[in-house]
Amino acid sequence: MDAPTIDPLLGRVIDSRYVIERRVARGGMATVYEAMDQRLERPVAIKIMHPHLAEDEDFTRRFIQEARQAARLAHPNIVNVFDQGQDGAITFIVMEYLPGITLRELLNDFGALTPAQTLDIVKAILYGLDAAHSAGIVHRDLKPENVLLADDGRIKIADFGLARAASHNTATSQALLGTIAYLSPELISRGIADVRSDIYALGIMMFEMLTGQQPYQGDQAVTIAYQHANDIVPTPSSKNPAIPAQFDEVVAWCSERSPDDRPPHARALLEHVVELERLLGPKSLTQATQALNATVAMTQRMSTLDMQETEVLDPRSAVFDELEPTVVPPPDDVDMAPQQPIRTANRRGRAGTVTAVILLVVAVVTGGGAAAWWWGGVSGAVQIPEVGGLSVEEATATLTSAELEVSEVVLEEFDLVLPAGIVKGTNPPSGESVDRGSVVRLIVSLGPSPVSVPAVTGKTLQDLTSEFEALNLIVGSSSEEFNDFVDAGTILRLANAEGVALSAGTEVLAGSTLNVVVSAGPIPDVTGLSADEARRVLQEIGLLGIVGGDGEFSDTIPEGSVVKILDRDTRIVVPGDTLTLLVSRGPELIEVPDVIDNTIAEAKRTLEALGFRVEVRSEFPEEDWTKAFARVTSVDPSVGQEVPAGTLIILRSFV
Repeated sequence: MDAPTIDPLLGRVIDSRYVIERRVARGGMATVYEAMDQRLERPVAIKIMHPHLAEDEDFTRRFIQEARQAARLAHPNIVNVFDQGQDGAITFIVMEYLPGITLRELLNDFGALTPAQTLDIVKAILYGLDAAHSAGIVHRDLKPENVLLADDGRIKIADFGLARAASHNTATSQALLGTIAYLSPELISRGIADVRSDIYALGIMMFEMLTGQQPYQGDQAVTIAYQHANDIVPTPSSKNPAIPAQFDEVVAWCSERSPDDRPPHARALLEHVVELERLLGPKSLTQATQALNATVAMTQRMSTLDMQETEVLDPRSAVFDELEPTVVPPPDDVDMAPQQPIRTANRRGRAGTVTAVILLVVAVVTGGGAAAWWWGGVSGAVQIPEVGGLSVEEATATLTSAELEVSEVVLEEFDLVLPAGIVKGTNPPSGESVDRGSVVRLIVSLGPSPVSVPAVTGKTLQDLTSEFEALNLIVGSSSEEFNDFVDAGTILRLANAEGVALSAGTEVLAGSTLNVVVSAGPIPDVTGLSADEARRVLQEIGLLGIVGGDGEFSDTIPEGSVVKILDRDTRIVVPGDTLTLLVSRGPELIEVPDVIDNTIAEAKRTLEALGFRVEVRSEFPEEDWTKAFARVTSVDPSVGQEVPAGTLIILRSFV
């Protein structure tokens, strides 16, 4: 059974102030710990960015900037940010510590909530959102994991504003699935978020609180994203008919696909929710109070369980016994030099191995008998044979046949060439003369040493080559990929021989060959160019262009000119690829319908429905346009003529 993993940050003092006491949670961007602020003598929550993200200077800058922005918020329903800083390689944020559980844990344990419970939680969230939106701050990642239910019944939103920094980094599929379930259509399709995006996320959360499940299900993020962008969120009552219709209306209002159709801000929705709570009546309010009391009890129970499951291991415990070096004591009757700790061959793993060189000090044999034996001319010396490159079993057999004793304790060293388990040599070394029966230790290869993949953000191939040399890594093949946001010649990513991208901090073996993907720069904007000119521009950077599709009507781009590159955003583009150009068909032409003898009002409605602008020139006042005697006598442009959408049509009506 493997020993439990000990978090190296436990017990550490951050910024000479915060003592890390226990780990609370781990997310895609950072790990959260409970800590003690020694200066103010109060518990705090400290969020420490993952090391591989901290290496990215741009990400770190965004992380710090968003933390400072969030610190401006001071509201009873928002987790307060107290401090932010860096301690060596550690980038951290210090926040208010709230013993309790998250809304996600509550839903996992108890499934759907009652309408009254849902209202209480939603109302608290909206108070916090209203304060943030009034300060011009959008959450961007509102979800049950970021709603905290404290032991004392307080409800607070966490991680305000930090989602913007996180969105610039690739998330794991699980983290993405956890977030994508609450992202609004505009965030998914255009990456644009405003206060109404938070409202959409809250609508999805309300659906989940009322029904115990998310409205859209799928094993892949793209499946859920497609449903958000194209489907209508079902009503909660479709999952549970007992849910009042008013909740269906609120969820539908919040989760409209178009932001313009949602509540314009948190205050508008809050007023609606407060009114809905009033309409539920005193009986429901009593139930809500009872539910909140139950929620407090639940959070206390969960908190107690969490504390019981968290254990700080004493360094004197049995877990550490296996990590202690084994010392081989000298024989009682032989004087030896002080022994250094060495690792036995029966080790738990490479990471815990101690590589050391132990010098054998040959005991000085005294006494007349021994001296007489040596000087009698019968030599007891043997030469240590060469065993490098052999297996441990083969080397042991060779040394034993040379009348030498092989120690059970081996020395281990990393080696770029020899595979793990193959003998590198001996101690004393081969060729040295020693007495028969002397103890010889084998030096065994551990194989190449593990090294961390360096960060490549902003670096060139030349920068990387010198860094690889220091790490005993080899720069393999170099390929190019067009990127609209990274300058040409700048590294985009590293990949192993199988083509799998390697993020900074990933461990590989020294001597590994890593392939490099370099930016070829942005693809030029060919919008508005003729198809021939666009092909020429693309050919200059190593791309081919072909005209494809049926074309697209455009009021701004002349017929035959390029509207866009069809497949630009759907795949990775490399030199030599062929891109499809969509060209303009010019303005869409619409035939002017026959509206002669229609009333002015009828004719105007017909033309405006087709996208025309309409101007009426008539001796009849506007209040008479619907009357039978006010009929159209002529149209300009004339009936049957094809003109672009948006053309001004003049209606004339005279007696």
